[in-house]
Parts: sequence; structure tokens; C-alpha cells
Amino acid sequence: MEATLLIIDDDKSIRKAFSMTLSDSYEVHSAANGKSGLTQLQKQEPDLVLLDIGLPDTDGLELLKTIKETSPETVVIMVTAFRDIKMVVEATKLGAFDYLLKPIDSHELRLTVKNALENRLLKGRIDLQQRTEKTRTQGLFSGKSKAMQDIHDLVDKIAPSIEPPVLIGGATGAGKGVLARKIHYKSPNCKGPFISVNCGSISKELVESELFGYARGAFTGARSNGRKGRFEEAANGTIFLDEIGVLPLDAQTTLLSVLEDRAFYRVGGNKNIKVTARIIAATNLDLEEAVKAGSFRQDLLFRLNVIFISVPPLTERPDDILPLFEHFMQLYNTKTSKQFSSISPEAADLLLSYDWPGNVRELQNIMERISLLESGKTILPEYLPFAARKTTTAPEGAPMLQAATDLDYDKSKQQLIERALKQSSGNVSKAAKLLNMASHKLRYRMKKMKITV
Repeated sequence: MEATLLIIDDDKSIRKAFSMTLSDSYEVHSAANGKSGLTQLQKQEPDLVLLDIGLPDTDGLELLKTIKETSPETVVIMVTAFRDIKMVVEATKLGAFDYLLKPIDSHELRLTVKNALENRLLKGRIDLQQRTEKTRTQGLFSGKSKAMQDIHDLVDKIAPSIEPPVLIGGATGAGKGVLARKIHYKSPNCKGPFISVNCGSISKELVESELFGYARGAFTGARSNGRKGRFEEAANGTIFLDEIGVLPLDAQTTLLSVLEDRAFYRVGGNKNIKVTARIIAATNLDLEEAVKAGSFRQDLLFRLNVIFISVPPLTERPDDILPLFEHFMQLYNTKTSKQFSSISPEAADLLLSYDWPGNVRELQNIMERISLLESGKTILPEYLPFAARKTTTAPEGAPMLQAATDLDYDKSKQQLIERALKQSSGNVSKAAKLLNMASHKLRYRMKKMKITV
């Protein structure tokens, strides 16, 4: 579909020349003054406006401001007969893409319009990608548990200020990277890039050049014009340093300097480069223990640990398991054209009683597997890979419970729990050990079945 252009200029010859030059590639409309231009803008909804600064009934800069307020996606190229740097700067601040100086060469006109429309298309794709990613991130980090609500509240408080570093702790697969993206999309830098770096996947010899780049001729084999590092690529966005606990000590020293000065040098370079990115780090290690072991700098830990967020594992927030599973169910329905819409009670019970060593990542992988291998509208227990491994055998040394003989599944479970509670004199922790399950899962089932002690 061809783009629509609007020419607003009081010079009839300019309007005619522009139309002749551009009408073979675009749908072109024109207006002789600002009032007519605004009417055409509402009627045609153009992709691009060629706007003369010197209009008879209004100031071109004021009209530019109005256009960007009413139609922010419309690209505007200013046209002027005078080279006024102050005016050009003001137009750029108000949102003009570029400006053209009369008399205008037809080749220059075509090229400028083409570049402006390509930029608009690219920006639209980036915005769509960011909106999609933002929606996905919000869904992945949804949860009804108090722990997750507390994290959401904390993110709302810290997101507006980009300078203090954020340190995220938690088990593998708990959602540390997703939380980092959530912080990014709520921050003033949300339009900028989100650059993720796995510190554990970079060789010790290359880690500093990977993070901070290198200057021309910094070492044998270096690119002739040098290279940007990940910190530069993250300018005006967020850099996420995952697995920060395994960063080599030499690189830790450099990173400490960057955190303190908000600036760095490329390897072999002498130009001071300012850090404009938010810095978020994450680890599944106990960094205090790493400090004691001598593998992590204590002063770096102090500097990183300005804001600390701990992401609890799924076993500590069972209320989030089913909402997350349903989120993944909808996600993979879209990807694989499946129609799953519900989870059977038996499957839900298995999901809630499983230990989830891989946390949210494992939960997602299981739903992806189901969407590829199974069909229907309901998630059944046999679709879950750990269903066959499920056992109610008591651990070695624990008193054996006699299984209920009632064929009603839910009633049998309730009777088994009541017997365990009776045998443990109402002690939930002891009853959970008898049933070979975590105590929080037993409390969840007791609440669900309205069992009191």
C-alpha cells in the first residue's frame, strides 16, 4: 500500500513541483495554508507532511507542534527558504524528522522522503515489538501471591530512578530475567534497548572487551575501527548482567569503577564514555558466601546491592502456579493454533503438588510440550510428564499410612490428610512428612478441602 503525503505550502509552483516529483511513488495531496492543511490532515491522515515554515496564516513551527500533538505518528519534514540554525534546532525539538532548503533538488526530495518513511516503518516495528514484549513480560511475571504483589509494589517505587543499580536474587528459572525486563519497561528508559549479557558465557579473556568494547588497534586481531561494548549498545536503555556472581575478579574491579563513576573507557581507549543505561544484575548464588570464599569483591557487592529483590521459587508461592500455567496455555494456543481452555482438577492437583525444581522455566517448558504433542480443550493429568513419577510412598523410617478404600478420589485424599493430621497430633509439618509433601502444599490442600486442626 502506497504512503500518503501532504504538502502544505503557499507557493503554488512548489506544490506543483513536489507533486510531480513524488506522485509516481506516493498518493499526494496539497494545501495552500495552515487552516486548509489541518483540514486535509484530519481528512487524509497522511503518513508524511512536507511543511513550509513561512505560511501566510500561521507560523510553521506552531503548526508543526499542532500536527505532532494531534497525530504523533505522522512524519514531518520542514521546508524553508532560509538557513536558520536556531529555527532548525527548534523544529527538531518539536519533532520534525528533517528539513529541506529551497530551492530543492528533486533527487534530494525523493531521498529525504524515502528515508523518512523507512524510519517511520522501522520505528513502528520497534514499537510493536516493545509492546509485544512488554505484554509478554507482564504475563510472565503475573501472580496472586503476597510475595509477588510485594515485588510489583517495589518495582513501581524503584522504576522511575535509573541510576541506582538493582540486584536480583533467586533460583534458576524463577524469573529474574523477566523481572529485569519488567523494571525496564516501567522506567523512563523503556523506549531504549534492553541488552542482556550472560556473564557466565563469556570467556575470561574477552569479558572486558565484550562489556566495554575496544579501541582501534587495542590488540592483535582487533577491528580496524574498534568495537562498541554492551554498555554502549545499552545507551539510554537497560543493561542486564545475568549470573554476575561468576564475573572474573579483574572485570569486577572495572565494573566497580563504572558503577562509581557512571563512565568507562574502551579497552585500549582514552575517551571517557558516559553510562546512560540502567544497570541490573542477577545471580542464583549467595554473593555473601562468594565474598567469604574470595571469588567476589565485597565492595562491588555493596555497590550493587543498593536495591535488592529476591524472587522466591514456585514452591514458596503455590498461588501463582495455576495462573502462570494458564498464561502459558494461552501463549502456546496462539503459537500452535491449539484450543486448550481449562485444566482438569486432577491435573491442577498434580501441578500444585509438584516440587518444580526448574521453577517458572520448567512450568513454561511443560506447557510448550503439551501444546506440541497433545490436543483437545482440557489439560489432563496424563499430559504432565511427572504424573507417572507421582507417589505417595512415605519416606524411609516414617510410619506407613493405610490408604483409604473409598473409591471417591477427592474423599480418599481428604481421609488420607485427616489420618496424617490425627497421627501427628495436628502438627502440619509432621503430617506433611508422613505424606511425603511440602508443608505449604499440605496447608494449601487443607484450605481447599476446609480441613482444620
